[in-house]
Amino acid sequence: MSEVPGGAPAPIDTVVPAMQATSAHSGKIGRLGVEVVSTLYMLIRNVRLHDPTNAVFEKPFSALRDAINTIVGVEGSFNLQAVGTNVYLNGKQLRMDFGSLENVKFLTEEFKKKDVGGFGVQRAVQLKELQDFIWIFSRENASNADEDGAGARKLANIKVGKFAKIKEQLDKEEDNEIEQARQVDRKKYSLTVYARTVYFMKRFVERLREAGTLPNAARAGRLVQDLVDLSFEQRTHFLGMTTTRALDEYLEYHSVNTTLLSIVFGNELGMRRPQLHELGMAALFHDIGMAEIPNNVVAKPKGLSKEERRMVDLFPLYTVKTMLKGRMLDQSTVKRMVAAYESKVDYSLPMKQPDGSIKLMMPKVELGTYGKIISICATYDALTSARPFREAYGPEVAMTLMVGDMRYKFDPVLLRIFMKVMAIQPVRVLKRGTTIEIG
Repeated sequence: MSEVPGGAPAPIDTVVPAMQATSAHSGKIGRLGVEVVSTLYMLIRNVRLHDPTNAVFEKPFSALRDAINTIVGVEGSFNLQAVGTNVYLNGKQLRMDFGSLENVKFLTEEFKKKDVGGFGVQRAVQLKELQDFIWIFSRENASNADEDGAGARKLANIKVGKFAKIKEQLDKEEDNEIEQARQVDRKKYSLTVYARTVYFMKRFVERLREAGTLPNAARAGRLVQDLVDLSFEQRTHFLGMTTTRALDEYLEYHSVNTTLLSIVFGNELGMRRPQLHELGMAALFHDIGMAEIPNNVVAKPKGLSKEERRMVDLFPLYTVKTMLKGRMLDQSTVKRMVAAYESKVDYSLPMKQPDGSIKLMMPKVELGTYGKIISICATYDALTSARPFREAYGPEVAMTLMVGDMRYKFDPVLLRIFMKVMAIQPVRVLKRGTTIEIG
């Protein structure tokens, strides 16, 4: 809102009239601009038959002068650019009626023939100079226009813009507008795909809990492929979507957010699209076994009982069982099951030394890349999400925990890369004096 000199917000009864005045000003300048274009069309069309000084042109020239000088008086300058059917006045496109487009096209074609892309005025212009400008398009003039006119009829206040230069400028501006519109549309589409994927997971979880027929996994495959394609175009906006949370639908949002993070992370590592799709599918269902654990256990604000802890510890098995439902065992399913399982396996084993330092012992099993990526992304999303038993951690706090007390869970090289992907300043993943041994 506007402010008055003291810094306080301006009263609404002064802000609204100011906005109305701005709108009225723009409308007036636009109408004057359309009037200028219409008059130019009439003058250039008829200058083939009559000299610009002919009495028949007296009123049109007076109207043109008055319109241009009014715009100069209000805005400080007049700059008209016209190519094709696009006309800009002082950098703003004029809205021409559909019926006048043919007239505009004729005008710009005549401009092009004389290498004119438009003209500008910095101060009040006189009738004589306007007549000399229109003379450029007469039958008597066989040459193209220079910046100061044509032939012996030099222009003092009017500066002519060259057609090729102005066309290049307008084409570039149009391309920028199209790209901006496309980016806006792609951002909207990104949000749409995100919402559709969350909705798919809601239905999947509901059907799983009701022991009903699960939604077709092919639908999930198409959604993940859309996310993969969008990750190449909308990375910053893409990561921003992962801040979407819903406390009462944690599993659904966590699954999709982990998928987004994993796809962007995999992209950063140079994975090909088919690999990103496999990674995304594994990430989407990596925690699906949690759906078979009662909500009162998952959302319990305090410590779990022994039986409840056992149920939670078994959920990776539930995940594998869910992945096997409704389809034959194939290579893709196996990869997803392995990745889902390995995402729950710690990367190394912390061993406390007699002096209190920590030595990390590498496990005998070599974990796959998909599992290691999902482990990092899922933990980060879990830590930055609010849970019934704690508030959400900020990104920096979450990463501090991951590289500190939890560092034995993750591949240190991938963790450092992940920090760069998330634009978080890297910190030392392995403290000085810590050793890693291959066991």
